Amino acid sequence: KDHIEQNHINVKIADIDIDLYPKNANVVVNVNGMEIPINNLPYQHPTAKIQIRPKGEGISIYAPTHGLHEVYFDRNTWKVK
Repeated sequence: KDHIEQNHINVKIADIDIDLYPKNANVVVNVNGMEIPINNLPYQHPTAKIQIRPKGEGISIYAPTHGLHEVYFDRNTWKVK
């Protein structure tokens, strides 16, 4: 069985479901089940004040109006601020 889930992070903000996980050499971003290509970042959610941006080797989610300063995720680490 695959062990991809070990390096998978899920962030729920209001009714928005964000999944981040490594695939090959990249980080995959899914918002409510739809993949957001890395080259489409930064991504601003159309109804909520949530932004997803590349940062260094990984991806950061910002949602300060929802009390979330930053969630950072790369292939090896994750941080919540």
